Amino acid sequence: MTPEEMVIGACLLTPDSVRFASSILEPADFRSATHAHLFHAIVQLQKAGEPVEPFSVWTKAEELGARGVGVVELHEMLQRVGSSESISFYADQVKEAASRRKLSAIATKLMREAGDETYHPSQAAQTATEAIKNIQAGTSHRMTTKTLQEILAVEEDHDWLIPGLLERGDRLILTGFEGGGKTTWIRQMIICMAAGIHPTTMNMLEQALTVLVVDAENTEAQWRAQVRGMTTKAASYGSVDPAPNIHIHAKGRIDITKDATLGEVHRLIDEHRPDVVAIGPLYKMVSTGINNDQEAAPLIMALDSLRDRGVALIMEGHASKGNSQNATRDLAPRGSAALMGWPEFGFGLHPDADDPDKTIVTKWRGDREAGRQWPKELYRGGPFPWTGETVAATTRQQYYGWDKQEEERTAW
Repeated sequence: MTPEEMVIGACLLTPDSVRFASSILEPADFRSATHAHLFHAIVQLQKAGEPVEPFSVWTKAEELGARGVGVVELHEMLQRVGSSESISFYADQVKEAASRRKLSAIATKLMREAGDETYHPSQAAQTATEAIKNIQAGTSHRMTTKTLQEILAVEEDHDWLIPGLLERGDRLILTGFEGGGKTTWIRQMIICMAAGIHPTTMNMLEQALTVLVVDAENTEAQWRAQVRGMTTKAASYGSVDPAPNIHIHAKGRIDITKDATLGEVHRLIDEHRPDVVAIGPLYKMVSTGINNDQEAAPLIMALDSLRDRGVALIMEGHASKGNSQNATRDLAPRGSAALMGWPEFGFGLHPDADDPDKTIVTKWRGDREAGRQWPKELYRGGPFPWTGETVAATTRQQYYGWDKQEEERTAW
């Protein structure tokens, strides 16, 4: 008997085995279309609380389109299986064979698309990667455990890009009302990272980071006008000139939920190998709104496919309508509530009512890991537009005393 027949026979012998098999297999995992119909029939009967025995399964399978099998064959499977205790073993064999067939189909499709000059290689690679991930998700059906002792025996393992602040895979969404300085702070952070400067403490990093910017709102002209001063300052203070380490696509609105566009962003990641991807604003990266979880899901899936490349994501979002006089309004991202629980860090900027040169950094999402060096307040002044309370006194003195005449002459 084949593993597929053993699974069906075990389900007929002991209907309680159906729940074990169905936790591992789907009808599409069976190579034989007839066996797929039989398993589908068995699962439906079990869910409906109806008898799972040869005649009822044969009747149901015929309703589902099964051909070429009779009640006699089902009785033979039942009699020959002997025991249902090995149902999980045979189900695993069926699943493994199905995974091999799927991998073969993916490889064939990838080779065909690789030879098609009208199909971009990065899009073909991304499609294949997603298909392989679906296979991996389907084969990891077994829940396993570890003892607490095993878990505690593993040393803390951080894949830091910026120690104490940002790891690979971290997702940060920054919100605030229009004109509140969030775009400026994001630009300041990525310019500092690319110059080898810690973006919130202003201390030196061990090495400069590479950043990819996908700006769906601003133009190249706006970038030239608004970051020239910051870039010059960072080049003077940092370990390297940040400009060559920042790669910018600024061509306006995109729809990252479309395969072609997402494939292009993956191609840019392949080309530039960034540590950090700064992308947004979120509402200008979809063709529709982000008003509910259904609309947010494709955007989140697309962004997570970028995150899976080992980069940190820094994203700009918009809070609900308001102005500087309404500083206590909800600063969570406008639209779906799904965006609130998704990132590792969610901050909103709003001005201090008593100090026009001070902005409060409000958490609208609790940090998944406490102790990161994000500031709670930002102040205007110093060599960069924003200075946080996270800057040490000695570093602050160094910054405020650095090139004082030029600092006073330059208006940010």
